[in-house]
Amino acid sequence: TTEIYTLSLHDALPIWNIVAKISTQRKQSAVIITTHSMEEAEALCTKMGIMVKGEFKCFGPATHIKDKFGTGYEVEFKIRSLSEEETASAVEDATRKQLQLPLSIANCKSFLESDGKGDLAAELDPNGLGAEFVDLEQRGAPIVLEEFLRWVFTESKGNKLIDLLESKFSECYVIEHYNNSWKIKTSRDNYSIGFLFGMMEDLKPEFDVNEYQVSQTTLEQIFNTFARMGDQPTTHNRRHTLRGRSSKRPGPP
Repeated sequence: TTEIYTLSLHDALPIWNIVAKISTQRKQSAVIITTHSMEEAEALCTKMGIMVKGEFKCFGPATHIKDKFGTGYEVEFKIRSLSEEETASAVEDATRKQLQLPLSIANCKSFLESDGKGDLAAELDPNGLGAEFVDLEQRGAPIVLEEFLRWVFTESKGNKLIDLLESKFSECYVIEHYNNSWKIKTSRDNYSIGFLFGMMEDLKPEFDVNEYQVSQTTLEQIFNTFARMGDQPTTHNRRHTLRGRSSKRPGPP
């Protein structure tokens, strides 16, 4: 089926259906498949082994391989948006704290620093997360108070949640971040995926998370790790990411 995958997954599905019918539905035959596609292996195989240079490196169901050889988890989450009532309340609160209007970058930075959010004040920079506000000021366009306060709410909640994850895991860095969405990579550290699901569920109210997803290391990543071990027989320590991460910019891939 090698050449089929150069076309599309849709072209491989008929063959997958035939193999699945023979091996799992009729249950009268055993089928052995050799493939470089972990997607194919996971879709068709009840048990699988990964072989490097003629030696089996692992064997068992996909869940067993992920549990035993997976190197970490990916956590995706979204912070909810403020309602109109909450935004109006935030405007009143900012006014009481003497946020100067009309808004300027200098005023915004001063407000954030006085409110204990110096990390966000530093992001009001052409290369920071608040670059859109800097661009507005440079073009002579107004910075809308409500939009600025929604941004402060979202970034504050997201960064606090990442700080908590950093305190739990020895490795934790941001893979992607845009708008109100984050994708985080963590080490495993003997925590089960069930523990991480439970923790995120418990943290939803405190950090205003309206949706999240937790996933294990993929079979593709495990396969590539074993392949690299075959090419480089010497052992290497796991990469330890900087604890002093910037939760505002992407980490290593």
